[in-house]
Amino acid sequence: MALSYFTDRIKPLLPAAPSSGHQSLKVGDLTQLAKDVCAGPEAWETRFSGNQVALDELNDRPEYCLDLTFMNALLGLGYELKEDRELLVAKQMEGVELGWALGAGLALVEKAKLTCTA
Repeated sequence: MALSYFTDRIKPLLPAAPSSGHQSLKVGDLTQLAKDVCAGPEAWETRFSGNQVALDELNDRPEYCLDLTFMNALLGLGYELKEDRELLVAKQMEGVELGWALGAGLALVEKAKLTCTA
């Protein structure tokens, strides 16, 4: 699963990308990331020491806790993805912008019968 909005928020918090530019994490990793971000500046210093980009992002955007909590809830409760589900963090794949995928996915979901298990 790859979503551009997720990439914009998550990528600055990850270690530097490999030469492929693609990074991944699991839903469970996103859960822990959200917990660490929501724990505040003292936790940031521990988790992101040596990652000035992450620290700058967190200090400049007070909504990070909200964003990551929303993403985690959407993936876990909304899409019912398990903690071990891998997420791709990328804007493009083989030169194709990934942002369109959400619209295509929503079109498919409109025809599906969904139930909330929360």
